[in-house]
Amino acid sequence: MRGGEATPISVTWDPERRSPTAFVWRRRRWRVERIERSWVTETGWWSDELHVSRRHDRVVAEGRVFDLYFDRVARAWFLERVVA
Repeated sequence: MRGGEATPISVTWDPERRSPTAFVWRRRRWRVERIERSWVTETGWWSDELHVSRRHDRVVAEGRVFDLYFDRVARAWFLERVVA
């Protein structure tokens, strides 16, 4: 998966660290080793149809790099892309 449409995933969240610790993708559980970086996308706030509010995390999980995001409007996690 490189680009294209984001895939819904389930994420295990550590509330103390405020970061994902694992996620399930393609029926496999991936353990997050570290967060490479985090950022927020916030746009379209003036319109319900255009509103985007996401928290992104680039994670390293079992030697691979993934971009995950939490859609704050939909209240759901997605795998945006496999970076490496």
